[in-house]
Amino acid sequence: MSNKIWNLPNVLTMIRLLLIPVTILLILDNQMVFALIVFLTACGTDLLDGYIARKNHLITKLGIWLDPLADKLMAVSVIVTFTIRGILPPFVMIVVFTKEFLMLLGGVIILGRGHVTPANKFGKIAALLLNISIGSGFLYEYLSPYYLYATYVALAAVIVAFVQYAAKNGHLIFEKKPSAREE
Repeated sequence: MSNKIWNLPNVLTMIRLLLIPVTILLILDNQMVFALIVFLTACGTDLLDGYIARKNHLITKLGIWLDPLADKLMAVSVIVTFTIRGILPPFVMIVVFTKEFLMLLGGVIILGRGHVTPANKFGKIAALLLNISIGSGFLYEYLSPYYLYATYVALAAVIVAFVQYAAKNGHLIFEKKPSAREE
């Protein structure tokens, strides 16, 4: 693991974070094609930063933490903005928020117990489907009602991935943390 924080993968992740408000402002201004281009650019930086980090051994603790945060902030921000604009029904935002909140809470608890639970294939597939459905949402005027079908499929995948992840890792939440004398 690299100790150098300012490397290309982390800079790409920072750029992705900076693209979030740009995307939101474009959506609010109804500049959906430009917003989609910015969103796809952000998705591209996500693919690129992971590839570069793994290939060049530039994985850092900051990158491990910041990369999924940037992904989740982008997805949640766009979903909230789509909900505000009436592009998505509120229950989509509620389900995604609830899942992300529970994942964050569980992750903090599990990390506090000294464990790390990496993403699995179900979560990666669900994230991909969610990003595809979000991408289709930018073109809702042209893809209605099909973009909603894509969203519902992605939402089902998100729920399945969450349930699978909780079933596999939930025991770590309730595991007794060893006392200082036991360690």
